[in-house]
Order: sequence, then structure tokens, then C-alpha cells
Amino acid sequence: MTHLRPRTDIPEHVAPLPPACSIVGSASAGARVVLYTCTIDSAIATRTLTVLRTFASAQGWTAVHEAYDLAPLGTPRHCRTGWRAIEQALIRSEATGFVAPSEQEIACHPADRAALRGWIIDQSAFAVYPRPATPSAGPASVWSRSFALAPVSVRRLLGAARTRLALTRWSGDIDSAAEVLARLAFNAVVHAQPANGTAAQMHVHLAFTDGDGLIIDVEDPSPAFPDAQAALRGEKGRGLREARQLGARLEWFLAEDGRRKTVRATLQPGQVRA
Repeated sequence: MTHLRPRTDIPEHVAPLPPACSIVGSASAGARVVLYTCTIDSAIATRTLTVLRTFASAQGWTAVHEAYDLAPLGTPRHCRTGWRAIEQALIRSEATGFVAPSEQEIACHPADRAALRGWIIDQSAFAVYPRPATPSAGPASVWSRSFALAPVSVRRLLGAARTRLALTRWSGDIDSAAEVLARLAFNAVVHAQPANGTAAQMHVHLAFTDGDGLIIDVEDPSPAFPDAQAALRGEKGRGLREARQLGARLEWFLAEDGRRKTVRATLQPGQVRA
């Protein structure tokens, strides 16, 4: 099942979203683009296209078509009706680029991704992927839990996270990991409170990569992240700068519905306290 229709109701003013985490080719100002996603759930596809549409508008691009395929991600591209429509729009120069959540959503295997990139370059087109792909998380997630968006939760989640990491016998520096988590959680408590004062929650998720690295995700209920790139580089604010000093690689991304954000820190097992 696929969906394709012209876009004629592009908003003139939109809130800024995070910069693309990956670009293939050269994105041009004022470009005409097509939007694409693949999922087995039509409701998720609709929400994802809404986020992609807003992202494209924030870059000053015009989304001329959008399409989705309701299929498993392993489905080859040539078997996807929606993706073939995207290809034709680029071949016919109806658009010069496309926006999709991640490269893995179009091509699952490394060889397929390399072929996709070559095809994009051959078309003198570009591809932009605003949302990073979730890294492989080893055999299972380590720990996942929600907490009230309140200062008292920081101490509680730290105790629980330390215990879980100790039980898994992670080879990295557990104290450093706990301090990185504390800084991400405290930032959420300080900066993500709802404007109307209602109670809210943050969600903490820990997972291992295949190389025994540790992924720390803190999701909060606010999509806003002013001066995000400066903060992630450690140039603004104290908490994320200290997380970087502890060896964390930092990034952030929006939820599929565009209403929440996740700040992610990745630590490698050989990293120790600075």
C-alpha cells in the first residue's frame, strides 16, 4: 500500500528543527524536494511525513510530493511502489532532492546503502536524513524507565542506573556513565518543563552497542532546543560541556510526532573520568 499526492499547503513560517544528521550530495537553497518514509503502520507514516514536511520548510525547501510504503524495512526498493514514485520525481527533475527519516529506512544493508548513494550522485540530486538511525543495541536493552520531571528524580534514576550497569558487568566506567546521565537528566528537568505548569515525565533508556559502548537516552516532553549545536559542542551551558569532558559523544533528535526530543550520549568502554 502506498500514498502519493502533491503538496500545496506548505506553511510559510515554521519553528526551527535540528539540522540534518546526514546529507548525501549538495543541498541547494530553495530546492524542490520529495518526502518519503517506510513503515508497517499508516498512523506512524502520517506523523513522520508531518515532521519531515516541517523540517523541509524550515530549510526553505518546497515539498512537492510525499510518499510512503507500508512494508517491512527489508523490502527491496524496486518492490516499493511509493519509493519508485520518489525515484521518478528525481529522474524527471520534478524535484532535486528528497528527505527521509534515515538512510536505513530505504536501504537496510551496507551494499544497498552504497548503491543508493551512488544513484543519488548520478542524478545530481541530494538526500537529507534528519533523524539518526538507532544504533544496534546488542542482545537487549539494559534498562528503560520513566521518571517525574523533577529534581528529586535525578538522584533516584542515578541509583537505579548504577545498579543496573553493575549487574550487567559493563566494562566501561560506571561512575562516569552515571554522571553523564545525571547531567542529561538535570538539563531536562531545568529546560523542558511544560509552559502551563502541568506535571510531566522524562524517559531514560540505556542500551549497549555491538562494541560494548553505552547509549544513554533521555527523552523529555519539549521539542525545543535553542542553540542546540553550540550546546552539544560544549560551547553553551555547563551540563553538556561536562558530559563531553567525561567522554560522551552527544546528539539529539525529535520523536516521530515532533512533540518530544531525545538527547543521546554515547560512551565507549575504554573511556574513563576526565
